Amino acid sequence: MKRLLHLLIVCFLWITAASAQTAVVKRNVNLRSESSTSSDIIETLKPGDQLNLVSTTKSNGFYQVTTSDGQKGWVWARNIKILGASPTPTPSPAPNPSTPTPPPSSNLFSQLMNARKSPTPQPLIINGTQVCGPTGDATNPTAIALNTNKNRTDMPGDSDYVDVRWNDLANLPSNRATDFVSAPVRVIGFLSHKINVENTGNGESTNCHKTADDEVDWHIYLTEASNQPISKAIIIETTPRTRPMHSWTTSMLGALVNSSNQVRVSGWLMYDSEHINVIGTQRATVWEVHPITKVEIQSNGQWVDIENQP
Repeated sequence: MKRLLHLLIVCFLWITAASAQTAVVKRNVNLRSESSTSSDIIETLKPGDQLNLVSTTKSNGFYQVTTSDGQKGWVWARNIKILGASPTPTPSPAPNPSTPTPPPSSNLFSQLMNARKSPTPQPLIINGTQVCGPTGDATNPTAIALNTNKNRTDMPGDSDYVDVRWNDLANLPSNRATDFVSAPVRVIGFLSHKINVENTGNGESTNCHKTADDEVDWHIYLTEASNQPISKAIIIETTPRTRPMHSWTTSMLGALVNSSNQVRVSGWLMYDSEHINVIGTQRATVWEVHPITKVEIQSNGQWVDIENQP
């Protein structure tokens, strides 16, 4: 009887999780006890915080949600973005006491925190002339902090990198950004879509809104499987401050795009809060590897830097 009850509970939880929809906070919003602006505030949610919808039906313009720390309440619908149905999980069997327990995610979190190295941003120098300052032309504190991380040029030692699985990197919690940013990481995946040289539009503050080919970042899409859309990608980037230290070309990297060749990408972990509103359409997460410091492919069972290939 107990075994049957256990199986029924597992099945119920599995079905409930399968139908759950996720959402992300677009701008600061209060989690309230009722679907009313006059109800008690439980906590204030920040951009990037992940939520699960209890129901897809709105009440007075509010959705009932559960936060990542288990709090249940109501949020104003316009301040969140619904990302769609969560992947259907496979129900886990009852724990076997003889099976070793895998290391908890806190081990990875500790590794990232201990590996962090404070960035020192560098100016952009083109043909011996400084064309942009160390933090670009940003004026607000958030953008200056982002550009400080983007515009570093230091190279970690090979033993400094923390190996992170693609899925673990994509699902790092948003509320730990200050704990993990600036850790050197290494992640395996596939290059997809294209090598996007950001030389159109109005440019970015990190490069003083310049748009010449040697003055812009390259946006590259790292997916868990080959030939996936950018909505399922982790963004990795080269910068004009770091490319002079490498022999990368768009054709060199482009040859790996949508191919069956796995790559191992190394670089600095970043959380780009400026792009939260395009999660699920133009990226899978705002966690990035930016700037990247190395790209490797396998040769005879070994990871080899693509810059060392004949």
